[in-house]
Amino acid sequence: MRAIKDTILRQWSLLRVIPRYPRSVGTRELKDRLEEEDFRVNVRTIQRDLEKFSAIFPLANETQGNALRWSWAEDAQVMDIPGMDPATALAFRLAEEYLTPLLPQTTLKHLAAHFRRAKEVLGPSPTRKLGLWPDKVRIIGRGPVLIPPKIHREVQETVYQALLEDRQVQATYQRKDSDQPKSYPVHPLALVFREGAVYLVCRVKEYDDVRHLALHRMSSAKLLDLPCSRPPGFNLDTYIRTNEELAYPVSGKPIRLETLFDARTAVHLGERPLSKDQRLAPQKDGRVLLQATVRDTLELRWWLLGFGDKVEVLGPEALRTEFADVVQRMANSYKIS
Repeated sequence: MRAIKDTILRQWSLLRVIPRYPRSVGTRELKDRLEEEDFRVNVRTIQRDLEKFSAIFPLANETQGNALRWSWAEDAQVMDIPGMDPATALAFRLAEEYLTPLLPQTTLKHLAAHFRRAKEVLGPSPTRKLGLWPDKVRIIGRGPVLIPPKIHREVQETVYQALLEDRQVQATYQRKDSDQPKSYPVHPLALVFREGAVYLVCRVKEYDDVRHLALHRMSSAKLLDLPCSRPPGFNLDTYIRTNEELAYPVSGKPIRLETLFDARTAVHLGERPLSKDQRLAPQKDGRVLLQATVRDTLELRWWLLGFGDKVEVLGPEALRTEFADVVQRMANSYKIS
């Protein structure tokens, strides 16, 4: 009885570690993966299992050199045990609805099987009231939704694998200010998603400084059998907070913001404060004085400019002067005297 149980567990683990196409895996790699899970098995047994399973499940194989490499079919249905419950299916439906404009197509393709399974679970049924939930929920963003840039599928697969295994990649990358791409080794450290674009935080060559590369500008990536070298003390949150192209810091220090808002515009700031020390004070002219300690960033300026004439910046003095210059330049652009 124990032998049967162990065989079932081993075979189930075998099916789990086979990747979905276009990724694939050889029998010796599968043997190593199973041994990592404490299953002792020879290559021939794995081959017999794969031949048997390929007659039952949507498994595919292709010959590379003298060996077969295996994968699940790209459109293979998700086999979830335990089965996907309605609440989990709802989470996938909402993710499909609202993440589609933000994520690259390669990422969405990876999730496609789960999305299909979620639709099946939430299919029409008088007893499945959760199935109607996506029709009752909407998320509204500010500003136009930008179409995510396209990322080469092979590039994304390789970079993700390199991150998981802490290995270097040989990347071909074209900077936005360059006419020609260049190839060099990259040490992947982390990924940052921003408004549909994906950035690889990394070290390039053997330089010590950390930078980030947009994956959609990477035309090729080859996994190297070299370990990734992480800078001592590297912290992703610190990098994001201090990097000019990600957090858009201006001075790197907090400022005490003082503004006068139109009363109707200020209502939502009472519900969603800018900071924990925010203060709102109605003024005699009907406007509302806002005081809050905030980070000094370009994003703060873009946010304030979005209110147009519904806000007046009072301080700090340098910020007020900066806004006065912006307003004057805008007036000049529109030829307003």
